[in-house]
Amino acid sequence: MKSFLTSLRWPALLLAGLALWHNPVVAGGSAASKFGVEKFGDEAIRNFALKVNDELDARKVSVAIIARAGRPRAEMPKGINYTHVAFIVFEPVRRPDGSVFNTYTVYNLYQGADGRDDRSYLKQDYTYDFVAGMMEPDVAICVPTPALQRRILAVIRSPAYAALHTPKYNLLTNPWVDKFDNCVTHSLKICVAAIYQTDDRARIYQDIRTYFRPTPVRLGPLQSFGSTFMSAISREDMDPAGFQTATYDSLEAFLAENGLVQEAFTVALN
Repeated sequence: MKSFLTSLRWPALLLAGLALWHNPVVAGGSAASKFGVEKFGDEAIRNFALKVNDELDARKVSVAIIARAGRPRAEMPKGINYTHVAFIVFEPVRRPDGSVFNTYTVYNLYQGADGRDDRSYLKQDYTYDFVAGMMEPDVAICVPTPALQRRILAVIRSPAYAALHTPKYNLLTNPWVDKFDNCVTHSLKICVAAIYQTDDRARIYQDIRTYFRPTPVRLGPLQSFGSTFMSAISREDMDPAGFQTATYDSLEAFLAENGLVQEAFTVALN
């Protein structure tokens, strides 16, 4: 890295486990998620999207990492504050009439390809679509250094962005193992590809294992059975020490510890 910039019973447990994980699995990282509209109202969400854009524009941000909580934080495991992470990019957009304007667009990895919880796909949409899926009234934003912003954008514009996507989805993807993806691990791979200016998948995973510290995840006894009860959780890539995954916080920490963050902040709805 230095080389870049130097006393419940089983039936009750089953119901609790499914309520906590099965519903948010689909909604937290889904293109169809509209929890924010349902909870806060469409006008508030549209105004919030403009507020997020204005905060980025005031800082002259070209590329940032943005995160939302697609489920109430009280329902999330310790150490996880956001359920969906993506890149937000300032770029020209063409209207249906052919005219062009500049705005922020969002590059997502969403769960639910072909209607399956265990498959993901890449999709570009807008800030409104991103905040429409939030259950908590804030988003987190990590602005990389200008040099890293340029490198991330170069990766997004290259074939590597799609090539590094793994369609097999795991809600608790182990970022040290090249087997599954979720929105944060894909974002992590893009960041590492940008830092080292490489599309060599083996090299990228080697660097992640060397430099990135995943977030350990503790689940209840029912939840830990994985795909037996929840199709979006797999144990196939689980670390011997237990579940671990990439989160917005661990991704931000990874970048900050290596001097690659210009600013990190939250934007509140009100």
